[in-house]
Amino acid sequence: MAHLATEQLAQLSEQVEEQLAELKSSALLRKGEEDKIEEFSKQRQAIEKTTEENADRFLQKFAKQSKEVICNANSDLHKQYEAFGGLKKDEVLDKFAALLAVSGFSGVAVNVLTVAITVYFLHIGIKKFTEKYCG
Repeated sequence: MAHLATEQLAQLSEQVEEQLAELKSSALLRKGEEDKIEEFSKQRQAIEKTTEENADRFLQKFAKQSKEVICNANSDLHKQYEAFGGLKKDEVLDKFAALLAVSGFSGVAVNVLTVAITVYFLHIGIKKFTEKYCG
């Protein structure tokens, strides 16, 4: 699988940080509702505009196509989460970009989708994401 160039990874990583900060500040206002779908309107719009399909439907397809990486409890992502209690943003970005490229996305679409999915994935966590989209 292809990997992101260092400069591109840094740019996407910065976008993810900004969007995660926005979500965290809005979640503090609505304590206990951190995973409500309305909170992810920016990410959902990016996914729907880029893929021209419903965000949940696309995320289910993405998870199914990437099941060895996302859904498999023995995957590197799951092992990293279990070992360290979290995931490294840059590793998630790189994996998701490669998975999207293999799925046929390229150029700006890969960047937009990689950021949107990574933000959603990191904000709600691997367990909630897999429960919702790997079932």
